[in-house]
Amino acid sequence: MDRKRLFLLAGIAALLLSVAALWQWRAHEADGTAPLARGIAALVKSDARTARVELLNAIRADPASIPARIAQARALVDLGDGAGAQAEIERARALGGKAGETRVLMAQALLLQGHADAALIEVEASDIPSSFAAAAMRVTGNIQIARGDMAAAGAALDRAREWAGKDPESWIDTGRYRLALGDRAGAIVAADRAVALAPKNVKALLLRGELTRSQYGLVAALPWFERALAINPDSVPVLEQYAATLADAGEARRMLSATRRLLALEPGHARAFFMQAVMAARAGRADLARSLLTRTQGWLDGEPATMLLRGVLHLEDGNATLAIEALAPLVRQQPDNGAARTLLGRAYYLASDFPSAATILAPLVAQRDAGPYVLTLAARAQEAMGDRIMADDMLARALWPDRPSADPFASPDDAALARAVPSDPASAKENIPYIRALLSTGQAQQAVARARLLRDANPGAPDAYVIWGDTLGMAGRPTEAVNAYEMAANLRFSRDIALRLAAALQRAGDPARSLQVVRLFLSQNPDDVQGQRLAASGYMAEGKWREALRMLKAVEARVGPHDALLMADMARASLEMGDGDKARVYAIFAYRLMPASPITADAYGWTLFRGGTNRRAAIDLLEKAVALAPGHPEFRAHLEQAYAGSEKLAAR
Repeated sequence: MDRKRLFLLAGIAALLLSVAALWQWRAHEADGTAPLARGIAALVKSDARTARVELLNAIRADPASIPARIAQARALVDLGDGAGAQAEIERARALGGKAGETRVLMAQALLLQGHADAALIEVEASDIPSSFAAAAMRVTGNIQIARGDMAAAGAALDRAREWAGKDPESWIDTGRYRLALGDRAGAIVAADRAVALAPKNVKALLLRGELTRSQYGLVAALPWFERALAINPDSVPVLEQYAATLADAGEARRMLSATRRLLALEPGHARAFFMQAVMAARAGRADLARSLLTRTQGWLDGEPATMLLRGVLHLEDGNATLAIEALAPLVRQQPDNGAARTLLGRAYYLASDFPSAATILAPLVAQRDAGPYVLTLAARAQEAMGDRIMADDMLARALWPDRPSADPFASPDDAALARAVPSDPASAKENIPYIRALLSTGQAQQAVARARLLRDANPGAPDAYVIWGDTLGMAGRPTEAVNAYEMAANLRFSRDIALRLAAALQRAGDPARSLQVVRLFLSQNPDDVQGQRLAASGYMAEGKWREALRMLKAVEARVGPHDALLMADMARASLEMGDGDKARVYAIFAYRLMPASPITADAYGWTLFRGGTNRRAAIDLLEKAVALAPGHPEFRAHLEQAYAGSEKLAAR
């Protein structure tokens, strides 16, 4: 046989094999087995979106396929479509599928629709095969969480882990359960166990990312979400958390990209539009923010963040009545939300409802560390009601150069609440308000004892350490308070805990560590205004003026130039950096905003003195600052230097 003929026969054989393979592929596509296999493979990879498409093709090819129907129900459950999953399971059962083998899946579908009792009936049925027992118990735990029976939920999840062996899903659900209880230490252990068992499980990585965000910070959480998205780029829950974390970290461009991806996957996704609305509001584009918020179609209207944003936008629009309608329910729901309370007070003031403004602001005014804006706003409300004496007292406090440490948030009901001792010392829900009532009524030692009981009963809950630290601080034990806040920070390094720890370190006489805490918080939360203000103060105290000015400019970019104390700090930092012209502009603006403040008077006077332009005016202003705050050492030192400088000039 010659070589040409050999090649010809080989080519014919290859062609016949290709035809046979194509015929077999077409046969598998036609009978649905190929798309079914691809759909199941996608489910194994946690890619429910791809699985749904493949399984839809399998069902079209073979509408009577029970495995395709059940697999599609699994995909729809993973995508959060409970009604669609229920319909597929009912069809599979009608086709002859065994009910017992779909009980767990049906329970999940019903739970997604809010039918917890019906879901419980499914998982308690007697025909569930033993191979599904662990999964049934795990779902039972989730059902009991939805029903509010946390003890039953914990017992069910304990059994699920015992029966399931190395099932990561049981550990993921256990982590969510412990998080709901406030046991962050336990949740972290569960999440770490889930990731160790299944390093490519997207739900496990998502949980670990959420916990990392609260435990260490925004920046530390991003790699966990990115790791999950590398496995499944189309995971809507991961994209939601990733976008929200980017937004809080000030990564507006990357957040916008993530929300656009969300909208491509789910057109009309409410949270994506909400995050874009927040970004537009921060950029000063109120009209765009309102438009984007409208596109959420009311799905998020009951959430605190939405209420707050609506209130802000209505105030920006000059509509105080609508702002009150948005903010009043939020303050009732979250009475300790200082930002919402301040905005509501402003809305009442603008609506000329001065008594309501005074009432809403009263708990903030009662705080020793009440800020100048709150005190000034409350004073204007008192002025409008004719109480000049109270208004003057509030304005005098607004001008204080130093802010005292914070008190516990007071409530008019504290006196009665402090007499109602909770029967269960381990219940945070009952004991934290009780302990705060003890503090606000001057019973610090009783508060310390009760807080210690709560801490001992909840060793994995950061809130238990926070309230313990608060009581120790009020009892005059700052070093012990530092230790308590450090324990809380190891579990949840949030703004409130970081600021408490920084303040406690200052009171304990360790300003260097205090600034270190603030810097660490900012490294994870670079867009946090309160952190930036504290960092600027720390840098100024250390004489690091370049770093201080950088922080102050970042704050100005977020809050605007109408903060007199911020302008005064910028004047001082600019002066120390050798830019006298800018320092003078900042100082003049600060003084015009708040001419009765010793801080602005000192900043303006010191800037004029250092510039050598008008020494008489400089001394007048510095004398005014000392007269307003005679006990402030820095103001007195500036005045003495000005006197000395004037004497030298006179001697010449």
